[in-house]
Amino acid sequence: MLSLKIIDIKETMAALLIGNVFDDFFVDEAQVTTFTKLILSGQRNLSWYEGEEKEKFSTKHIFWKEIKPMVCSYIEGKKTPSSFRISLIADGDFVKIRTGMEHISETGDYLIHFRFSDQELFVVTGCAYREFTMDKENEYAWDTAVKCLFKEKKLSFEESV
Repeated sequence: MLSLKIIDIKETMAALLIGNVFDDFFVDEAQVTTFTKLILSGQRNLSWYEGEEKEKFSTKHIFWKEIKPMVCSYIEGKKTPSSFRISLIADGDFVKIRTGMEHISETGDYLIHFRFSDQELFVVTGCAYREFTMDKENEYAWDTAVKCLFKEKKLSFEESV
């Protein structure tokens, strides 16, 4: 697990809410608090779809690009949200490419959590393993991959303890 304190909040928020940097991540959950709390589950309700429409969805999670407009609409305005938490799950192919480890995506889910409160933004990485393991190699590879992604996209941060 890695914790990054975001230095340029505006730039990172633009990448998250306007840009396409995180569009192909799946949503685990999003919570935004303004005048009330909006909670969005990343689970797709497949029973809501019919026929061919239902068949085109191969994943149980919603992509960030699908739910992002709703979150943007809710945040829009003159006031900054009092807080938000957005948890994203990386696509398996993304994890393989970014870490260079062929079988890494088969071991679990690799997450990025955005947490904003008290006018500070933190990004925390995480791994949800499917089986118990003492081996931290995959976790370290994911942490390095996330730092590289943020550097590549020029999203400034400092590692926090």
